[in-house]
Amino acid sequence: MPRDIVAKDISKYFGGIKALDSVSLEVSRGEVVGLIGPNGSGKSTLLNILRGHIKPDKGYIEIAGVDMRRISPERLAKLGVASIYQFPKMIWDLTVVENVMLSTTRYLQDPWKAELLAIEFLKEVGLDKKAYVRASKLNRYEIRLAELARAIAMKPRILLVDEILSGLSEGEQKMIREIIEIYLAQSGATMIWVEHAIGSLIEEVDRLVVLNAGSVIADGEPRKVIRDERVIKAYLGV
Repeated sequence: MPRDIVAKDISKYFGGIKALDSVSLEVSRGEVVGLIGPNGSGKSTLLNILRGHIKPDKGYIEIAGVDMRRISPERLAKLGVASIYQFPKMIWDLTVVENVMLSTTRYLQDPWKAELLAIEFLKEVGLDKKAYVRASKLNRYEIRLAELARAIAMKPRILLVDEILSGLSEGEQKMIREIIEIYLAQSGATMIWVEHAIGSLIEEVDRLVVLNAGSVIADGEPRKVIRDERVIKAYLGV
């Protein structure tokens, strides 16, 4: 099976603090991997390295067959890598549809066609009625839907998602998960999904990887991983 993500012996320091300690991770094409761990375990740091936003101090990363040492975050997006961040990155002064158009205009030069397609992606997440509302007027759930529409509109082969379910009700989380399920089923995309809500991830991912203090302490079938004594001690504090 071809691999979309290869990370070998990744280490990262912030001052005297080691955020990641020789972390290795491989994700096959079409695989959905959940990344969990307690606060400060290095989850977001690893995602930001995979996104090209920060450089590792040691190690090697290949995304979509390309050496990350030779690529910018902008070129990474052109290769089909899309991100949803823990803290929303909407452009608040733009309308919802204008935010999604930032993705569709990557491959559609005609602004009218880009706008129409952006509305179609908003329909897919149930937010088309808010298309011409400023992003700053959306509630937390609507913001997450808009971010999801913007990510899907890039037609990514790789999705890097950080805490999209945080702060949402159970019903809202269910809707987000269903939208992601549909996209993955239709596209065959690869995904790394960071989330504190372990129960949500168990049903959605093929594999769980657990970080603690910057190191991988478990990697495998989700239901087996959450019963691992090291995970219970590190993540659940038992």
